[in-house]
Amino acid sequence: MASPTYQKLKKHVDKVRIIDTHEHLPQEKDRVGREVDALSELFLHYASSDLVSAGMREEDVTTIRDPSKSLDERWGVLEPWWDRIRNTGYARAIEIAARDLYEVQGICSTTYKDLSNRMRERNREGLYRWVLKDKAGIDISILDDLTGGCEIDRDFFAPVLKIGDIVTPGNRNELEILAKQHGVRIHDFNDYVALVRKSFDDIEGKIFGIKIALAYRRAIFFEKRSYSEAEEAFNKLYKTRGFTRYIPDPTRKESRMVPWGPSNEELLPMQDYLVHVAIQEAEKRRLPIQIHTGLQEGNENILANSNPELLVNLFMEYRDAKFDIFHGGWPFCSQLSALAKNFPNVYLDMSWMHIISPSRSRSALSEWLDEVPANKILGFGGDFLCVEGAYGHAVIARENVARVLALKVEEGDLKLEDAKKYATWILRLNAGELFFPKGI
Repeated sequence: MASPTYQKLKKHVDKVRIIDTHEHLPQEKDRVGREVDALSELFLHYASSDLVSAGMREEDVTTIRDPSKSLDERWGVLEPWWDRIRNTGYARAIEIAARDLYEVQGICSTTYKDLSNRMRERNREGLYRWVLKDKAGIDISILDDLTGGCEIDRDFFAPVLKIGDIVTPGNRNELEILAKQHGVRIHDFNDYVALVRKSFDDIEGKIFGIKIALAYRRAIFFEKRSYSEAEEAFNKLYKTRGFTRYIPDPTRKESRMVPWGPSNEELLPMQDYLVHVAIQEAEKRRLPIQIHTGLQEGNENILANSNPELLVNLFMEYRDAKFDIFHGGWPFCSQLSALAKNFPNVYLDMSWMHIISPSRSRSALSEWLDEVPANKILGFGGDFLCVEGAYGHAVIARENVARVLALKVEEGDLKLEDAKKYATWILRLNAGELFFPKGI
């Protein structure tokens, strides 16, 4: 039975209007413009990684998400594996969504068709307002848009600039595509640096931060490089003389020649230099800098590449910048806490974290409240590709915040009124001050 302290805090926490620090959601018109069902939508993200971790073949994961195949056939592929992952936070989030949004008790052989039908019925204009604002209590979400180039609905989203593609071209062809997108020509490294700076000028006043997610392809130690080192690496893009025939669309029997590129290792000096340029531009504009640390989504990556300790040189050099460090650094939560305690410009962000591990998120939050000023903890970012997942994640996050703060009160570490205040800070006000200093 829940304690009276927990009940009081949960009642307060449930009323807080969340500012969500990180989402990958498509625009509503794109979501409602396609056919959906329980398997193609809810297993689009996260839960599919647990299925692979449990032993499912990746081609079978592709099958269960393929709406061109029959729902019964896909459930037959999923069912033997589903019980093996239902214990995880990823699975918990989508079952919470099925229960609360569509009144379906669990995802199983007797409910998947009904769940799919109810999702189809709701898949119309107004879906996002119902799920995000009415049900999840999210006022606005910081959006890392994976599709790029679409018009952002500011009723729901505030975009950030993802700089990965800008600073990591792998060959001359990719560089030429970037130049065309920005309406410039690139003949030397000076032209390229100007393009990176121009990318900020082109969207002045339209973004609310920048996002660095390079931990998926390299270590996040961005070394201080000289211009000449970076220029030498850049010039290697033009010195390769081999080509590969690329077939973008086999059905049309078209092909083109793509130039070889240097190795990623050879290009590190250029990437490092340009990351520093991007941070300088963000710092100048007072834009928060979101950096992926900790676990990489999907399966099989090098976890050591994303240890937040690798970022110390940035924290020390760019003292006027504000670094929003993602995913609580999980599993490097204690290391990140030490960094946030040490550096005034480092913020702890729990985006994605509550569903990676609900229990370890509670223990980390409890430790952080003992170790780090409470104004530096950002308590929620859904980090989902489907809106239902963002809802389920928000439910878990609110539960975690209430449970941690209730225990602090019961153990005499906090007064009830202070705990309520910190809950509001963690779920709303801290993110508001960081991303919307002039108001939403």
